[in-house]
Amino acid sequence: MKPLGKTLLISLISLLFISCSNDQPVHQKKQEAPITFTQDEQEFEIIYMYDEMKEYISSVREKSGSSNETVYIDQVFEPFKELSDMEGFSLAYPFEHTNDLDKLEETIADLIRDKDSTDQIIKEALIKSAKQLPGDNKKIFILPANPEDTFTVEEMGGVEGIVLAENVIVLKLSASFDKDILKYTVAHEYNHAIEGESNEGMMHNILGAVVMEGKADVFASSLYPQIEVPWKEPMNAETKEKIVKELMEIGDTGDPRLYLGLRSGNPSKGIPQWANYKIGFEIVQSYIEKHPEVSIGKWTSMNEHEIIAGSDYTEITAHDE
Repeated sequence: MKPLGKTLLISLISLLFISCSNDQPVHQKKQEAPITFTQDEQEFEIIYMYDEMKEYISSVREKSGSSNETVYIDQVFEPFKELSDMEGFSLAYPFEHTNDLDKLEETIADLIRDKDSTDQIIKEALIKSAKQLPGDNKKIFILPANPEDTFTVEEMGGVEGIVLAENVIVLKLSASFDKDILKYTVAHEYNHAIEGESNEGMMHNILGAVVMEGKADVFASSLYPQIEVPWKEPMNAETKEKIVKELMEIGDTGDPRLYLGLRSGNPSKGIPQWANYKIGFEIVQSYIEKHPEVSIGKWTSMNEHEIIAGSDYTEITAHDE
């Protein structure tokens, strides 16, 4: 899971990433059949895009005169839009081309060798999540991570994810991804997707995004309490106070740069890296402790103001009353 991309307000991503379009036809080639299964009546598809990425590598190496980005759009992004039924989606994170083709090719080869194991991990995590929180059908797309993205490998267990729509989850994997982190990430992203089915206002401002991340981490932690992730390290009272103060100042805004400040940290203000995850988890966990009778489905669908009002952090929105 990559905080830089996924945790941004989806409606504001265009402010940080350049949108592109392409009118070239999608190459007609045989697509590897997706892995399909059901949990009760909920249907899942796991769709690997390794073949499309290999085609991208081959086409770039042919030196056709097109830029790497143009080839990537044609060979990878356009097929994704068709398979996901997201025809109106413009090129943005998590779709990005790379110039390190040799490393990308090595990554794909390693991932293909471990594909059966990856299938099982993702499938089991989805079934476990759906048993606790059933919802609509989901498509999960798997891509190799950009080899130039060292942050994902070094700090995020080689896994990053994003929910692009309530029924579309994208996972990007490095060759050396941590299997436990993948389980956790699948559950985390699944919670986001389920929230998207009912809480349309969840990503309209920074505070909504913070609470959204808190819900997903509480959900994933409830399924995998033994898995430790770096963004959930406990905070002392002073640090919590500083993050709460920052949220009181910026929470109602939709500026992605301010949100990235929470994600990246701000030492001058005493705000640690991943502050959005840390305080979001604390807010949602405190709500659940105060309201144990509320079901997972109910608190997942609640808006941020309802959650905060029933938590130990009511001061964050006290000025709104």
